[in-house]
Amino acid sequence: MVGGNSPYGRCLLGIAEAEELPQNFFGHARASALAAVDRRHNNNALIVADLSYDPTYGEVLRETFGPRVIGTQISRHGDGMNAELRPTKHGCLPVYTIGRSYLLELFHTQLQSDLVRFADKPAIRRAFAQLANLAVEFRQGGTVYGCPSGAHDDLGISCAMLAWAAQHRHLEAWLRNLEAPRRPPKPRQSVGWGPFT
Repeated sequence: MVGGNSPYGRCLLGIAEAEELPQNFFGHARASALAAVDRRHNNNALIVADLSYDPTYGEVLRETFGPRVIGTQISRHGDGMNAELRPTKHGCLPVYTIGRSYLLELFHTQLQSDLVRFADKPAIRRAFAQLANLAVEFRQGGTVYGCPSGAHDDLGISCAMLAWAAQHRHLEAWLRNLEAPRRPPKPRQSVGWGPFT
């Protein structure tokens, strides 16, 4: 899912592009497929990844994309506000635990508030259809959103993850991580006889 906040100061999320990575790709193959998408967008995006099914994928992503990676652990509970720092060979990876229902309800609230704009593209229409086709079950502990048997919800969940990240209180810190490697080094001040002649 590719998108972000409106640059005009209004709290508006734009979802510009969606691409499903192949289902049978794991580890480095999956990271390489994601890197191809990233290259089309100038290699300057935050990579918000679901590490729920393969925690080792975070290591590969951190190796490939550096500090641009933000991990999520989608579970039954959690508001996704605080990170657990997981050590990797290439530095620590922040991983936020967020409840699946919380994530989807947060996105639903933004949709109802008319704060989301979708590009009219086939993959984005599929993402919207996945969200619309989620099975909703009301339980004593809260609402549970399930994927119908034989269906996929990965694009729809990616929309919700994008919306979560775009309004997160740590967004500015994440964006500073994006800028840090791109800043040119400060010029070294030359010391020697030249400045004194």
